[in-house]
Amino acid sequence: MKAYVTGFLWLLGLPLAGQPTLTLRQCYEAARANYPLLRQSAILEQTKNLAIATLNTNRQLPQVAVNGQASWQSDVTRLPIELPNVAVPVLSKDQYKLTLDASYLLYDGNLTRLQTDVQRAGTVAAQQQIEVELNRLKDQVNGFFLTALLTDENLRLTQTLMTDLRNRIEKLQASVRFGTAAQMNVDGLQAEVLRAQQRLADLTATRRGLRDALQILTNLTITDSTELVVAEPPVQPVANLPLNRPELALYQSQRSLYDAQLRLADNRLKPRFSLFAQGGFGRPALNFLDNTFKGFFIGGLRLNWNLSAAYTLGNERQTLRLNQQTIDVQQATFEKNLALQLRQQQTDIDRLQSQLDQDAAIVALRSRVRQAAAVQLDNGVIAARDYTTELNNENQALLNQKLHELQLLQARIQYQTLTGN
Repeated sequence: MKAYVTGFLWLLGLPLAGQPTLTLRQCYEAARANYPLLRQSAILEQTKNLAIATLNTNRQLPQVAVNGQASWQSDVTRLPIELPNVAVPVLSKDQYKLTLDASYLLYDGNLTRLQTDVQRAGTVAAQQQIEVELNRLKDQVNGFFLTALLTDENLRLTQTLMTDLRNRIEKLQASVRFGTAAQMNVDGLQAEVLRAQQRLADLTATRRGLRDALQILTNLTITDSTELVVAEPPVQPVANLPLNRPELALYQSQRSLYDAQLRLADNRLKPRFSLFAQGGFGRPALNFLDNTFKGFFIGGLRLNWNLSAAYTLGNERQTLRLNQQTIDVQQATFEKNLALQLRQQQTDIDRLQSQLDQDAAIVALRSRVRQAAAVQLDNGVIAARDYTTELNNENQALLNQKLHELQLLQARIQYQTLTGN
């Protein structure tokens, strides 16, 4: 394991002393902190606090309202008697009333507490959904970070190849001057140098693009000299990593929300008791036989019991239970797919580890063949194209080895990411 971790320490052959470094963990944390969606978490918290404060205010303070009414009616109440020498008052058909109504809830059947529980559970579920979205940033960071590492290694190997080619060109030019080698061999090697320069230009642009993308994602300063470092994976066996995915917490928070909504639905059948008072001014007042404007007041205890809520309560409860079952299905589907992904990832880890076991032998053999071809080129036994073939073969073997090391590291990191660790 340390072989491929150590490989990152000499990327591009740059010295480590005084060189700025950036770890994968730092990128995770910076990408999360810099992601705009994170600000929504604070907004949700403030919204929850305001909603709960509103519920508590409505519960603790009396409800006050001003009501007014002016009406005209086609008939009024009359006394069905006539008394001699007595004028029986007759109500006016136009009537007026202005009242101040106040009520204070004495007992709400724990309605406010249950509404508060629903508000809190809903906020927790929404917050956890944000965590799920933020966790997906790790895949983006992994892609940019590890591809940048591979590009750095490709650059280093291409630079090494160019150095070897230039050394060979210097030796062949001396041989050409003495007439022991043909100019075509020098031209062939110079053509390979130009190809390598083209590849360097492409890799340099790719390298800068990957680092710019990582900088945009993390809002960190990432220069060409910044060294990207991956900490060594934990010694804990990969297959024993516990599941810590935010989706699991999301499913649980959604269940808690439906539980709170079920308790709130049951509360609709409970009675409510409140004090009420009404003061006003109108014609007629409380005495319907008095056809003058007067003030009045009435107060008492009120009972509200909505028995008709039982009509739809069963359907509402069944709907909420079905929603809970939907969450169970979603979690089972997620865990099934996750198990398949982890199994595939473990297969990739085993495959790459097997390839790495052979890469060292392949590189050693290609290196010996290239060294022998170099001697033959110096002695004029083979042409430059034969040497460049072996040189490219050695370079490709080294690149494959580093590619497999990075792929193995990426597979291990991806396995940890899949488990939420």
